[in-house]
Amino acid sequence: MKKMKILGALLFLLAAAPFLMAAAPPMSITDDAGQKLELKTPPARVVSLSPSATEVLAALGAADNLAVRTYHDTHLPALAAKPVIGGAFTPQWDLIAEAGPDLVIVPPRLAGEARARLPGTPLLVWDDEAGLKEADLKIGWLGDIFQKPAEAEKIRANNRELMELTAQKTAGIPEGKRLRVMRLLQAEKGLLTPGENSFETELIAAAGGIAPKMGKAGPGAFVPVSLEDWKKFGPQAVYACGPGRAELMAYLEQPGWNEAEAVKNKSVHYFPCALTSRAAAHTGHFTAWLSSVLYSGHFADKSKLVRPEGLLGEKPVALDVPYVEKAAIVESRLFDFVHRTLLVSFKTPRLIVSTNAGQRRVEAVGNSFSPTPTWSIYHQFGYAESRANLFRFLGLKADSADILSTGADMNNLSIATAAFKDILVTALVTAGVEGNALRTAKDAGNYYEPGTINIIVLVSHALSPRAVTRALTTVTEAKTAALWDMDIRSVQSDNPATGTGTDDIIVVSGDQKPELEGSGGHTKLGELIAEAVYAGVQEALLKQNGKLPTRDVLERLAERGLSPQALFSGPGCRLCLGGEADFQADFERLLLTPRYRAFLEAAFSLSDAAGMGQLSETFSFNDWSLKVAAEIAGRPVEKIEDVINGPELPEILGAALNALGTGLKHRENGG
Repeated sequence: MKKMKILGALLFLLAAAPFLMAAAPPMSITDDAGQKLELKTPPARVVSLSPSATEVLAALGAADNLAVRTYHDTHLPALAAKPVIGGAFTPQWDLIAEAGPDLVIVPPRLAGEARARLPGTPLLVWDDEAGLKEADLKIGWLGDIFQKPAEAEKIRANNRELMELTAQKTAGIPEGKRLRVMRLLQAEKGLLTPGENSFETELIAAAGGIAPKMGKAGPGAFVPVSLEDWKKFGPQAVYACGPGRAELMAYLEQPGWNEAEAVKNKSVHYFPCALTSRAAAHTGHFTAWLSSVLYSGHFADKSKLVRPEGLLGEKPVALDVPYVEKAAIVESRLFDFVHRTLLVSFKTPRLIVSTNAGQRRVEAVGNSFSPTPTWSIYHQFGYAESRANLFRFLGLKADSADILSTGADMNNLSIATAAFKDILVTALVTAGVEGNALRTAKDAGNYYEPGTINIIVLVSHALSPRAVTRALTTVTEAKTAALWDMDIRSVQSDNPATGTGTDDIIVVSGDQKPELEGSGGHTKLGELIAEAVYAGVQEALLKQNGKLPTRDVLERLAERGLSPQALFSGPGCRLCLGGEADFQADFERLLLTPRYRAFLEAAFSLSDAAGMGQLSETFSFNDWSLKVAAEIAGRPVEKIEDVINGPELPEILGAALNALGTGLKHRENGG
């Protein structure tokens, strides 16, 4: 009888479940506009025009809930394949409506237009410029809306931990030795800095610096910096983001401006805009990085450590390689920050060739990630001392192991394999190209730092000394092929990148017989090495930088320093068609149209060919450009006008952008 009662109760609960669920109170959020948003279930098709909110959604693991993205949503691997609907500042409202959103996240400046353009669609107003406390609170909003409260709390806790660590590390710096720090943005008519009520000013204080007090500004607004303001504040360090480094330095070298300690001491720093311009999931990371750059000597002083150094644990790495005894990612704390080292130990010593240490026999190989707050520390110590310190910490001997160094996170490790009959090749790859990608034979080599694209190749068969060394060429060729096929650009020049200038390779000889004598491109082993490396590099770049070979044309423009913002604003205003937002929106819309997107994609390829001397004439492309301009204008256009200002562009790329600009100009003037 008792069992029957329990069964009856269960049946009742199951039958009543739909009614109980329907009666559950909706999730309620009061957003930054003071409006109350109520949702019964997590939205399934979200459009976010707030890069900060988008970043938080990706960090929560809610990327599947985003229907589309903007080209400002960078460094987010889970979103890389999402359709691009333009930029966050100039929305294409019809494309947003076509995405069928059940929630749109907008900054306050777009809220009114969003309500008019998307009637009946729920809106969440999200102020990207709110303070750090508000930004922390809003991470909790999204955790509640998408029913991921634990994930949201983890993000918040990580931010708080890093900011608390930074505060503890800088607490001992006397007030008189704290640096005056200014965040800069170069505009067409001079320099700008955030208002003193901005989160960016809070970040400077959180990093232990002193920010300028130059008046408050509205949401998202910067205040102008006059020469008088500059001299009065006397910055000892400045930082910026994005393209235009040479232009900013040229500006700061002008008389009066160059008297500041920041300029005299070359304390002008650049960080990714995805960190400097967002208070979101990585705020703690940026705070610690900025602080370590400002106070590198303090961070390098082991007498000022906040936490004990030591091994924290390890995570196994599954490798189907018979001669590997153990593979794991070892976490350790060095200089107060968590390092991750891939460590592969062998059952017996293996023959290797390494661009880091030459040809020899070793018991282990690896690849060690150093987090950004320690980069300035290791630059102080130098490569040899930093390497020796790591070996001591991991309990390794320099003569029996070879460990590469990288700034690419080991959590983004790619493992790629290729096989033929009994030959197996495994490539372990970390890769990042945002900081120092370059084109060899074109770009200058002015500094050295640990490798960025690091590749360890494990070969199943024994290799002759010749084969193990020759494999370095095959690996390098495959890496470069992967970069070229992804259109990875040099950060120094408008050239296809061949590497980062700091790359390293280890090739490990196996133990299977027969011993292989060849590893060049014409051999089966060479083919397998190339296949594994090529796949590994591309996957690692997706994991680390969020890059796909099929990136949108707007992203590829930005990688050339030609984002719509760079074209329509900033020093020199490179594509000045009036500067109005409508022009920028129209320009973006052209590049979202398949016909004109393909036109610019062709210009990219032809421009590279011309730069390598492989194009005999450009008249045909110029004719095409004239037709494109006329088509956009809606009437005949006699010539392509030179509407691009600023530094000279490659001829064909310049012609393509001028064609689009000329067409827009004539259309706006009555075409």
